[in-house]
Order: sequence, then C-alpha cells, then structure tokens
Amino acid sequence: MELIFTGLILGMVIGVTGIGGGMLTTPALTLLMGVPISTAVGTSLLFSAITKVFASAIYVYRGLVCVRLATLLALGSIPGAFAGSFSFHFLFDKFPGVASKVVPAFILFMIVASCCFSYYRMFTKNEKIRNFDIRSRPLLIPLIGFVVGFDIGFTSIGAGVIVASILLALCPMNPSRIIGTDIVHGFILSIFAGGIHFSLGGVDSSILLGLIQGGIVGVILGALVAPYLPQKPFRFALNSVILVIAFMFAGKIF
Repeated sequence: MELIFTGLILGMVIGVTGIGGGMLTTPALTLLMGVPISTAVGTSLLFSAITKVFASAIYVYRGLVCVRLATLLALGSIPGAFAGSFSFHFLFDKFPGVASKVVPAFILFMIVASCCFSYYRMFTKNEKIRNFDIRSRPLLIPLIGFVVGFDIGFTSIGAGVIVASILLALCPMNPSRIIGTDIVHGFILSIFAGGIHFSLGGVDSSILLGLIQGGIVGVILGALVAPYLPQKPFRFALNSVILVIAFMFAGKIF
C-alpha cells in the first residue's frame, strides 16, 4: 500500500509538472525506503517511462506537444542515455565516490542557471531576451539533448527537471505545452535508459509494480488538471518548485 500511495503522488506530480520521474522517485526510494542507488536509478527510469505513456497520450491529444522540438532533443538524448547508463554501471563499480559527487554538482549547476535565466526572462524589458527561442537554433537542441540524456542515464535525473528548466528559460511557449513536450521527450528517453538498466539487472520488478499501480492513476489526473492552471503564475511556480527540489536533493547528496 505504501508503494501504491507513493506512486499515486509521484504520478500526479509528473502529470502536472513533467518532473518527478527521477528527481523525486530516486530520492524517495533511496532515502525513504532504503533501496540501493544501483537499483533505484533503473527502477525510477522504468516507472517514469510507464507513467509517461499515459500522460503523453493526453498531452498529444490536446495539442500540447511541440513534436519537432521533442524529436530534436531525442536525437541527442538517446545516444547520451546509452553513454550515461553504461558509464553508471562502470563508474559505480570503479569510482563510486567521484561519480556520486561530480554528476549531481553538474546537474545542480544546470538547473540553477536555467531557472535564474527563466526568472530574468519573465521580468526583463529587453525584447531580444524575451523573444529568444531555442527552436530558431536547431543545431543546439540535440547537443542539449545529449547532456540531458547522459544525466538521466547516469542518475535517472534530467529528463523532466533539466529539460523543463531549459525550455522555460529558452522557449516562449505556453507552460502546459512545455510540460507536454518535456513529458513526451522524457518518455522516449526513459524507455531507452530504463531498458539498458533492466538488461544489466538494475531494476527491482516488485517495487516497480507497486509504484505503477498508483502512478498510472496519478499521472492521468495530473495531466488532465495541468492545462487549466493560470499560465504566468504556473510558470513562476514551476521554476520555484524545480529549484527547491534541486536544492533539497543536493542537500542529501552533499
């Protein structure tokens, strides 16, 4: 029952914000339930992938997905996920101390930088900053995707929280459309990265089954509610939630 309830809450957060598949699920499994990090990462990835199937369908049906942007991100993030997943299993055995510090520090830097720029963009009067759109720089998008893919393959964190913070900062889109794009991209990425971890024995099937029983219901409810939230306050709140989660997790890591 504890796993089902945890999955329900995590699913609702994923459906509303697009984040939580790794940033919340991995810490919940390791810090609250004592699941080893080597198992929690892969389990979180597959939980994210399965729940995002349902959220993706709702966002696509409502036209809240930028397919071109999600595709360009995936072109870089899929190779990145392969590199990150295999690096995780190699470095976890060889240099666990170094890996557990360097990667989270890089993730924290990415999130803080993106969120700060997003706040600045919301309140600045500089039209060039306000109107900048990463979609006009298509060659940069796969590069960003590769970095995100490596992060999620290595830590299970990145598909939601980093992509959401980057798109909020660099894309003048409706926040619900950003979340929909983020969820579809995250689904694609989590399938690849989670599959690798599963093939390497890094998934606890019994924990995964318990989580998805609540997660599927939660993610559907969240995805149905998200488009009705007020846009500018939602954008500000989403950035704030991302920052708080990032610093909470950093406090546990460091």
